[in-house]
Amino acid sequence: MLLYALRDWARDSPTTAAPGIARSILRFTANVLPDADHPDTAGTLEAMRDERLVLAHAVHYAPGAHR
Repeated sequence: MLLYALRDWARDSPTTAAPGIARSILRFTANVLPDADHPDTAGTLEAMRDERLVLAHAVHYAPGAHR
């Protein structure tokens, strides 16, 4: 729903969309992503990034990945 709302906002009001969308993403990140045991958003984002990098490297270097 958030992505649909942001898309509609960007389409219907392009002059205010960019700052508003940025604020919405920041609020979402700060309120939804933190782990209850680790309320630091930066730490949560870093852990997500690291997990994705490990996955990306595994796929990239898998046998037969480059043809």
